[in-house]
Amino acid sequence: MSLLSCAVLRRLLLAAFLAMVSAGPAAALSVSTVTRPDTDSLILQFSRRGAYPTIARTGPVEISLTFPPGSMAGEPPPAETDFHSSRLLEGVRVEGDTVLVRLKSDAFGFVGWPEGEQGLKLQVYRDPAGANWTPGAPTAAANTTWPPAGAAPKPASSLTLPVTPPNNTPGPLDLPPLPPSMAPAAASPAAAKAAEAAREPFYAVPSSMRATALRVGPEKSPVLRPAGLETVPSPALADKPAGQGGQAAAGRASGNGELRQPVKLPPIPPEIASGGQTRSPVAPPGTGPQPVSSPPKATAEATPPPPAPAVEPPPAKEEDHDANTLVSAQAERLGGNLLGAQNMMRDLVAKTGLKPDVREEAMHSLAGVLVDLHKDDPAGHYDEIQRALNEAINVNPNSYRVPESLLQLGMLNLRVGNIPEAKGYFNVLTRKYPTDANVPLVNFAWGEYYYDRGEYKKAEEEYKNLVEKFPESKFVREGAMGLAKTLVRLGRYKDAAQIADYVDKRWPRYYIEFPQILRITGDIAYRNGDFKKARDAYMLFYNMDPKVKDADLVLAKLGDIFARLGNKPGAVDFYNLAIKDYPDSEGGLVAKMRLAEQGVHDQPTISEMFSLFDKPEYGSPEEIYAGIIRDHPQSPLAPLAQLKLAMWLLHQQNYPGSLKEAAAYLERYPQSELAPKAEETAITAFEKMAADMLAHKDYDRLVAAYQDHRLINANRGMLSDTTRLGLALAYLRLGKTRQALAEALPYVGPKETDNGNWALTMAMSVYQNERSWRDIVDLARQVQGWRFTPNQRRGLEYLVAESLENLGESDRALKLWAKMAGDQQLEAEKRCYALYFVAKEAMAKKEYEKAQLYAGEAAFMFQETGRDADKRKAAVNILVESTRAQGEYAKALKHAAEYATLCKEGDDDWAGNRMRMAAIQRAMGDLDGWRATLTAMRDASPDSLYGRMAASDLAASGLQNRLDSLTRGK
Repeated sequence: MSLLSCAVLRRLLLAAFLAMVSAGPAAALSVSTVTRPDTDSLILQFSRRGAYPTIARTGPVEISLTFPPGSMAGEPPPAETDFHSSRLLEGVRVEGDTVLVRLKSDAFGFVGWPEGEQGLKLQVYRDPAGANWTPGAPTAAANTTWPPAGAAPKPASSLTLPVTPPNNTPGPLDLPPLPPSMAPAAASPAAAKAAEAAREPFYAVPSSMRATALRVGPEKSPVLRPAGLETVPSPALADKPAGQGGQAAAGRASGNGELRQPVKLPPIPPEIASGGQTRSPVAPPGTGPQPVSSPPKATAEATPPPPAPAVEPPPAKEEDHDANTLVSAQAERLGGNLLGAQNMMRDLVAKTGLKPDVREEAMHSLAGVLVDLHKDDPAGHYDEIQRALNEAINVNPNSYRVPESLLQLGMLNLRVGNIPEAKGYFNVLTRKYPTDANVPLVNFAWGEYYYDRGEYKKAEEEYKNLVEKFPESKFVREGAMGLAKTLVRLGRYKDAAQIADYVDKRWPRYYIEFPQILRITGDIAYRNGDFKKARDAYMLFYNMDPKVKDADLVLAKLGDIFARLGNKPGAVDFYNLAIKDYPDSEGGLVAKMRLAEQGVHDQPTISEMFSLFDKPEYGSPEEIYAGIIRDHPQSPLAPLAQLKLAMWLLHQQNYPGSLKEAAAYLERYPQSELAPKAEETAITAFEKMAADMLAHKDYDRLVAAYQDHRLINANRGMLSDTTRLGLALAYLRLGKTRQALAEALPYVGPKETDNGNWALTMAMSVYQNERSWRDIVDLARQVQGWRFTPNQRRGLEYLVAESLENLGESDRALKLWAKMAGDQQLEAEKRCYALYFVAKEAMAKKEYEKAQLYAGEAAFMFQETGRDADKRKAAVNILVESTRAQGEYAKALKHAAEYATLCKEGDDDWAGNRMRMAAIQRAMGDLDGWRATLTAMRDASPDSLYGRMAASDLAASGLQNRLDSLTRGK
């Protein structure tokens, strides 16, 4: 592209930028507060740069911020700010070039420092020594200006403090809370009011796990993630929400029939909602904050009031060395010396005789230090942090700090993966302290957790709950942005656009502190087909800083948008501009690839690239990718080209080649963000191979391919369920049952699934064939909470009963046998065993009638199914004995005859049964039958045991008969 056309394009970009930014209204002085247990922070944002004040205490309860003459001219007054929740701040008003800050107590100290280029932060903290201030006290430093040059002269009688320079440590510099033991015994009514406020519950969560619960408007909301709480300074809004703006869209059904309910967004303040596309708050003239009722301000010209003796702190309080040690330790923590603070606090809590309030504060502070110290490795110090938090809670379970510690415990467990424990702590917090300021953080933490895990449906629900249930929460802005980005992931770009529009109207200057929101807005608009809006968002993002990190990528994206709008020459110009300005950058190389591909594919998917490969243009994709890999191996684009080459080979059905390129990608770029896509490509190639091999029952090749590719082995969890179970089947067919179980058993989880049922059936079959009875019982215990179909449950109960019987645990098995014996739907092949074992148990208990009933049915089923001749024989034997015991000799003789047919003639069972039949006949009075049976036994086997027994019985009977005859003859 020529230099002239580049210059013209740059002028167009600049003109578009000026047109967009000139439409915004002038910003006003904004005031917001941040409240902590013993500290209040006042944050001032000015409409222009260069306003640097002198900060001085000019009265018992007053601090003056004096600006150079004329600095505040034309500065619109701030909107009214609510200080009701502040512990130390009472009000703010502007008089000329001076901002007067009114306090609720004279027992305070303060410090101030710059907050960005157009802001100032004044932090006020409790300090009993501040009550000793007098108008004539010496100044704290010779020079108190910020910066020193050009400062206005300060009143001669004022007490000034130097403004602390910006701290390199992220986050606000907050002074530590002071235990109640150091509060003055006698104070003014304002001080009593502050002391009462200090006893109110307030909860803080600093650093990565202790996100400070700030009493500040939504525009000052911190951005919280499970990794921690990062506060991003931003200008305050003019007023609390009062209007109803940014209404969510009505519920509508998605393509799959799902009914989506609209998100009930908090109202937008009328001064913002009425402004249409206003990006900054505007305070109408004369709407500044009304000064609260207080004595006249003390200035350099006013005579300071005489000090009141009643507010002098008791001398004994100055000797509270433990409290002073605690304050010093907390100061070390705020200064970044976490190890020093930890050592001081440990020494302090180890002391005996420590005052309860000091111990409570020290224990909670120590827990906070440990959270800060180990925020990058909570899992490695889990026990230490958890123990400290629990000990802090146990010091005073009724403390206002308990909700804060519960939140930290929940987030600690969430970060280390202890989900049940995290749920437990969060549930206690939300149920016991439902109105606590930390409760919205629970929804936000879960939202971030699910979002990072890719569970976007659950993340959406958590963000939505935060926005709808806590519309006044300081975290509603981050909740709305979390909801917007989640909806993008879910492909619901229209819904995401509504949320982004709400954020834009509710916090119109959010894009200044977080320019990436313009990229998000552009992405959403691009996905929704609103290319003009996407173009404007991208161009504003680019023109805010043409040298911004992502400028090259934005230029490439603008090229895509111009192509979508039908301006292909303009698209080519943007691509060429990216290549010209950033030839070796990712954006420049992306522009080259996109010119070749005629499209944007920076996050390629297999389906997306396959559709492109079906109609390639401007040369072979393989040559383009290979050239980038060869000529630019160190470029960030090289991994993308390597991945696309693997996808191309997959498209060409060159599965071994695709696997090779994907493996090479992971070997060269193991930490790349595209590594998961390379793994997906390799897995897809293997699954294509596996499907073909399974279709041809080529189990040997499938197992060999799986074992030969280390990449597939290392990522076998990414294989589809069909492939994993197919691999298990291949192992089973090859007789490698252990490997088959290793692939199948992971599907046997806490809840039933189709794949889990298949795996369970296979595993039970393997165990039954191997007679691994204990494994069957253990596996059944693992799935006892599943919801089986009736047939599945019958089969599982039968296997368990059989296993218990074989393990010698008949008592446990009997319950299952009894249940199955009465189940008419159970297969006869299985029910016959249940009937037999129940009959056997009844016989042992001499429940002859019951034994007869079950044994008879069991014997019949064994006969009908042709299963287990030995069990049928045993069942018939039970029939013989049960009927005989009941005196039903005819039935007993009949069953004994049936039993004889099941025995081999001549063996012991047969002979013993003949002897039993003879006994039954004799009991029936059939002596002829009895004699005939015994005679046959004696003659058939005269030398056998039973033959001799029969002969003996016959001889004894003959002798008895002769004896009876002789007796009768007398």
